[in-house]
Amino acid sequence: MSGSQMVVRFTEDEKRVLEAAAEREGRSQNEIVREAVRRYGAERDALRDRLIADAIREYGPVLDKLA
Repeated sequence: MSGSQMVVRFTEDEKRVLEAAAEREGRSQNEIVREAVRRYGAERDALRDRLIADAIREYGPVLDKLA
């Protein structure tokens, strides 16, 4: 896999959690961190979409009248 590198600083507790997860799952720490970043992005996108849909449902009729 190619990609860019970056430095991420973890506390000792965070590092222990990451090391334990990698050992338990038989995956690299890099894989676990990349998956966490992808999941975070997907969760934020889903939250944004939900909030937009809620706002449209709530305020759509009023906005239609103003248009």
